[in-house]
Amino acid sequence: MPATHSDTIPFRRIFLIFSLALLAGAASAEVVLVSGETGTTSAAAAWNEVGNTQASQLRWDSAIEAYTRAIEMDPGYARVYFNRGLAFAALKHYDEAITDYEKTVALDPSLKPLVAHYLETALALRYPPIPSGSVVKGSWQPGNHFLAIDNSKGTSDVLVALAPRGSKGAMLAVYVAKGFSHTFEQAVPPGPYDIYITFGERWDIKAKSFAKVGGYLKWELPQYFSGSPRLGYTMNFIDYRAIPSGWSYTLTPISKDQFPVF
Repeated sequence: MPATHSDTIPFRRIFLIFSLALLAGAASAEVVLVSGETGTTSAAAAWNEVGNTQASQLRWDSAIEAYTRAIEMDPGYARVYFNRGLAFAALKHYDEAITDYEKTVALDPSLKPLVAHYLETALALRYPPIPSGSVVKGSWQPGNHFLAIDNSKGTSDVLVALAPRGSKGAMLAVYVAKGFSHTFEQAVPPGPYDIYITFGERWDIKAKSFAKVGGYLKWELPQYFSGSPRLGYTMNFIDYRAIPSGWSYTLTPISKDQFPVF
């Protein structure tokens, strides 16, 4: 039995136990444009006001140009990032809006209450929520091995993909949000599989990846699913230590290009 091993991923440590088992249109809200503030250069404040004027006339492109000029003159001008974010959101450029909202809070945390609703709305529109327990790739197949994923103690959302041994394409891919646990019964056809995990935040349905990726991992040992009734595998994700039971195997960090296509 291989020794327990852990790998440090860029922004957090993740441990995984693999044991053989028996038996989420924009919400309507008033747009609040923010004017100049103490400490801001007069030129930057002036361009911010130009942007506000353009925005009040729904000239969003012109408003963005003016806000960008203000930022060029004063890169630390937190409130103008918020205003530009509103303009981007009005044009449905949600990636840019999210970036500007987050920059606003990074520069001035006191603005978080003002920004929070707009950021949440932009995130919901850009990354439509996917229900935890979704089968992203694959289908239900009666009589096959089950796969249980317990992410109730995890610190990231996870997607687990099973690829037939030696294949570059996933046969099954399932999504489990942090704080949830799901059992996927009758989902895995019999055979040997390489098992891959990616984890992070903000699952992008179109890109089929996390917008904020924590990492990509491969299980070192291939696993065989026999298809025997009421037999399957349970994967437990936790954030600080291995569960003191079950079999522990090594996870190897891999690149995005090494993750199977699905």
